[in-house]
Amino acid sequence: MALDPLLSHPDFTGADLAVLAEIETDLAERLDMLGDDGDLVVVAGLVAARIVDAAVLEKIADDRSGAGRPLDLAAHGIPAGEFSRFQRLWYHFKVPYARASLVWWHLFCLALGRGAAADEALERMTDWLAPLHGSVFDALARAGVATGLPGETVVVTTDETGGLRSLTAAVRLDAPLVVVDDVRAAVAAGRALGRRVVTADPEADPEAGPGTVRGHAALWLGPPAALDGLPERARRDWAALPAAEREELLAGFERRITSVERVRLLAGETELDNRAVAAEIAACRALPPDGWSGTRLVLATLLRCWQEAGFVLQELNQSPLSFASLALFLLRKSRGYARLLGEAEPPDATAPDVLAAARRLGGLRTRVEERYERCLHFDGSNWERREFLLPLSVYRRSARVPDGLPELLYAETGAEFTGRTGSAGEWDAFLERVLEAGSSPTRALQAVAHWAADAEDLPVDLAVFTVPVGRKLAEPWTMEFTDLFCYTGFRTGFRPEEFGIANGRVLMYNVIAQRMRYNAVKKAQNYAPVMRFAPQGFNLPDIAVAEDAFHGGHAAAGIRLACRLPITVRYRDRDWNGLADVRLNRSAYSRENRFRPRDMVLGHRYTQWAKGLADAAYRRGLSFDDKWTDKVKDLDL
Repeated sequence: MALDPLLSHPDFTGADLAVLAEIETDLAERLDMLGDDGDLVVVAGLVAARIVDAAVLEKIADDRSGAGRPLDLAAHGIPAGEFSRFQRLWYHFKVPYARASLVWWHLFCLALGRGAAADEALERMTDWLAPLHGSVFDALARAGVATGLPGETVVVTTDETGGLRSLTAAVRLDAPLVVVDDVRAAVAAGRALGRRVVTADPEADPEAGPGTVRGHAALWLGPPAALDGLPERARRDWAALPAAEREELLAGFERRITSVERVRLLAGETELDNRAVAAEIAACRALPPDGWSGTRLVLATLLRCWQEAGFVLQELNQSPLSFASLALFLLRKSRGYARLLGEAEPPDATAPDVLAAARRLGGLRTRVEERYERCLHFDGSNWERREFLLPLSVYRRSARVPDGLPELLYAETGAEFTGRTGSAGEWDAFLERVLEAGSSPTRALQAVAHWAADAEDLPVDLAVFTVPVGRKLAEPWTMEFTDLFCYTGFRTGFRPEEFGIANGRVLMYNVIAQRMRYNAVKKAQNYAPVMRFAPQGFNLPDIAVAEDAFHGGHAAAGIRLACRLPITVRYRDRDWNGLADVRLNRSAYSRENRFRPRDMVLGHRYTQWAKGLADAAYRRGLSFDDKWTDKVKDLDL
């Protein structure tokens, strides 16, 4: 077996690799949206919604001869349009965890079957869920009351996200479905209530180890949040704000939502992009909270929680909006952070108060950021985002300068790089020797870009380095596009046509550089006393797939798989974010070619090298060459 590239560096150990492997496994699980039983879940939903007869579900569930093959809709008399619709809805239910509650799905589909639109069905689902999150006795006593299902029999499951047999049993029996931690205790409680409690869960799962998580904890990572009265409490909280304060808050959301990365929230079956969200918030500003629709109430509350907690809003892209899903997101993320920090959960963590949950999450996030780098996985084909955390002790570890880089730097600049740690002091001393040799900061940074494009331990096709050219650093919000230096190093032997890229290197460079300069100028507006135009939000480090799916510039430049690593540059006594970064790109799309979190650890060295050179240049009042601040006609050095 080939040695992992990370272990080829003496700064990293097998323990570091084990940490990264755990992070990558967790991320992969949250990205694996396709399941073997998806068709059966969808058909169960169709039966619950009274679109398909229960006999069809029974036939499909009992007939395993078609396992592994596409479901024959026509043979079973299943309307193709409805199947496709419910298939999409089930997919959205699983975002962003790649799993979803079968109880939620059951209740949602019951509401659809009673004439509710998808957004209304989500509201009913939240209301119907609330009684099921109490004690086992209370949950069984109240199961089916709100939904009107017969209560003589209750189906229970200890596997909220995977208990498909219990879901199909509940649908067949037209019975409530309840999640429990202990089936025997549920049967005893049912007996005391005069109810028949059954389960279709296998008695012993051969795949389940001793640490297998059951009950609500499989989805919530612990006891579930109380959902009683969440919409009513949120409406009261909004109404309690003074009108002027509420107006200022909503107006701020309306402005801010247009400056962040692409948002694709789901209100029922309607996709809301940034502008649509802004329009909904504008409508909220025109009415008192008691006049807001359910969708506007949960949307405004989501944005308020976003402001309080500082989470990545786009993690909820493609996920249906509901108070239940908001409560789950806040509590689940808080528990993930608390586990990493070793912090105990306060007694009121599950209280029915999403604003309190958001404030707690905000505090946890601040403490997490002291020890971890928050990173994102982007999928350009569907706008989905997943956060993952890299320990700062690994991500920002000072990696030694690799063999071969000093030789390349000398060949390109005539100056020796005598250090080996890649520290800021070593880059400063190197730049001094570069100037003495009659070369420039530009040649030094270009050499770094060329080395990155050809690095054997982190193969890429393009390495894009963007930094301020050296002007207007005291007031970066005054920068124009030509105040940004951008250079792309192409892998030796890279031929665009081999990857289906119609444009040559020069046009590829110009497309990339134009976008990089645009991004930096927009981000600089975050510092402006008076903004010239709407700012662009700062980026977390990220890895991305399918970047060219909906982006003409990325398609033109062959940007398909990307790794983006922000740089903070320093000028005098100020640190500036958003003005510089390194972007690594691969043009051949395949699962094996995707960037992984461990690639970010190796790629981080480029940000340190670029920062070392740029900061050293700015300290001396130097600038990078103006040729690389605008469109070029050639790539001659």
